[in-house]
Amino acid sequence: MPLVNVLINSTTAGVGGNSKVIRGNAPPPIYLDYLVVGGGGYASSIPGQTPDNFATAGGGGGVVSGSIRFLPRFTLDVTVGSGGTGSTLTDAGASIIDTISPQGEFFVYAGGSTLGTSGNPQFNPAGSNSGIYSKGGGGGSASSGSNGANENGGKGGSGSLWNLDSGSSYYAGGGGGLGIFFMPHSGNGGAGQGGGGNGASNSGAGGNGAPNTGGGGGGGTVNSNGGSGIVKMRYLSGSVMGATGGTTSVSGGYVYHTFTGSGQFVYQP
Repeated sequence: MPLVNVLINSTTAGVGGNSKVIRGNAPPPIYLDYLVVGGGGYASSIPGQTPDNFATAGGGGGVVSGSIRFLPRFTLDVTVGSGGTGSTLTDAGASIIDTISPQGEFFVYAGGSTLGTSGNPQFNPAGSNSGIYSKGGGGGSASSGSNGANENGGKGGSGSLWNLDSGSSYYAGGGGGLGIFFMPHSGNGGAGQGGGGNGASNSGAGGNGAPNTGGGGGGGTVNSNGGSGIVKMRYLSGSVMGATGGTTSVSGGYVYHTFTGSGQFVYQP
């Protein structure tokens, strides 16, 4: 990864052409770990069609993480993707980190989910139906959705655990599948994973994806929504001063900057 911005901390002094460069103490670089999660997809019902096409759970958003070293005095644009909206059939939005400094290049993109499939770069698919009764769960960021079994909806695909997180949260899991019922039978809705909503047991809406997880919506006879994405960054506590942006917390010797909406991360010591 390229370094961003140029480390400069010097002044020129002197009179009558007798000038010299006076060097001060340069501010330190910053070592950032980051997590970028796109929005989760909505779950769609398709009334009037065959049970095989009746409902599809939402996939989890894309997940990208990594580490990078930046030189001081830079600004990052942060975009947090919205979850998919079932009522308007609107796909989920991508979450992005991008430099706005012309002196450096850094770009991270985690795509929002489409119907039944997790976002870029994972692209894990939904599971499949079992007979004519149930739809498998949506894709998640770590695995595909599981298949329906008998009359029961499949589980949503697993989400991803960021092992540098201050907690033990999973992100961008798929929604659970719908348990389609034909009287007197009644199927159980599949369980969502990693922020994904549970599927409906027989009729009605499945659960929405949890906000700021990138989880997909649960399958049902009514459309449900995906969860919005999230962006996190962290660095060693006490290693730098003057970094701002998002909601700041300290845990395990690290400072965390959490973005649940779009904004900027600024390091201007």
